[in-house]
Amino acid sequence: MDVSGGDEVPNLTSIINKFFYAIESSRNEEFVEYVVLSARDDMNKLFDELYDELVPMGYYPILYKAGDVITLRILTTGRRKSTSTKSSLVFFSLTLASVVVTGFYISTDFHNRLKFLLGYSTKTTDVIYDTLFFMFSVMIPLITHELGHLTIVKRFNIPSTYPLLIPAPFISPLGTFGAIVKMDFLPKNLKCLLKLGISGPLLGFITSLSLFIITYNTSPKLSLDVALVGLREGIVSPIDFIPLSAYLVMTVSEIHQTTSSVVLLNPAAYASMIMLLIHFVNLLPIGQLDGGHVVRAVTSIRFHSLVSVTVASLLILYSLVSIVYLRGSMVWLGIFALLALLISGFKPHIGSANMLDSSSISKDVKVRYIMIYLALLTLSIPLPT
Repeated sequence: MDVSGGDEVPNLTSIINKFFYAIESSRNEEFVEYVVLSARDDMNKLFDELYDELVPMGYYPILYKAGDVITLRILTTGRRKSTSTKSSLVFFSLTLASVVVTGFYISTDFHNRLKFLLGYSTKTTDVIYDTLFFMFSVMIPLITHELGHLTIVKRFNIPSTYPLLIPAPFISPLGTFGAIVKMDFLPKNLKCLLKLGISGPLLGFITSLSLFIITYNTSPKLSLDVALVGLREGIVSPIDFIPLSAYLVMTVSEIHQTTSSVVLLNPAAYASMIMLLIHFVNLLPIGQLDGGHVVRAVTSIRFHSLVSVTVASLLILYSLVSIVYLRGSMVWLGIFALLALLISGFKPHIGSANMLDSSSISKDVKVRYIMIYLALLTLSIPLPT
């Protein structure tokens, strides 16, 4: 968008002057900058209204303080090219196929193990059913997670891409590396950022836990003698770690058992358990992860950076300790924390387009969302077994 001519800036200025008393201070090909003298009403409220008016037009406002001067910068170029609907559909199809293929191989292997342990022949329909349930256990939480984000994005007029699912056949145990909704610009205020950070994990976690409850209770149960034979022959293996919520589900289920037995997780239960772990790592307060958004929304840039580096460092240390004491079962967590830290953890998290915002979130709302966040983080935390 060219602002070098004389037509665009007067129109832009007239829009801004509906909300603020402002004087243009500088202009180039990328942005126009104004000194804000005063606001016609509450500045945070007016900035939200200005944001809603300018963003659909392709202008991106940022409100910040340069020394003692309140400055309004309007970005006029440089918007990232959003993912098209066609691209999203193509990647959705590829991811769906990748998850189905991965699920088929896992289901085939699962029934071959059952055949060895229990001695009955596997039906083709059993493999197909388990493949479908595996696909549902991966795709439904994945989609609901992204829909949670997308709902907030649309509600608060945040420019963003369509959800983009990432296929990863055989590389990932689920056949996918997840999905992303890339924001083309910052949310208008910290309240938007808070809701954006919590919405996806909340819906995804609820869906994954619900599916785990169903699929765990439909997984085959082996007698202790058969399970011991399977362990001896390497046909089955114990789980090295499990999310707290999944552990609670297992504990409650065992209360109602009349005889001692061992549950062999079917492919769908396995997928649901992994999805719960993925929600945990996504909730970590590191960089631009969803957990990072939540922490940044209720704290400062400096505190968020401190938490980000501290948490990542502790997890890396924990993963190294696990090599000695936990058979290396938590190395994956350290690797993820390191990657998250390297990708965005060292960069300052600006937060929102209104960099002066410190009051858009009431104390009650902060407390409520922090409690939800901590509950999700705790219930999805992996416990070594």
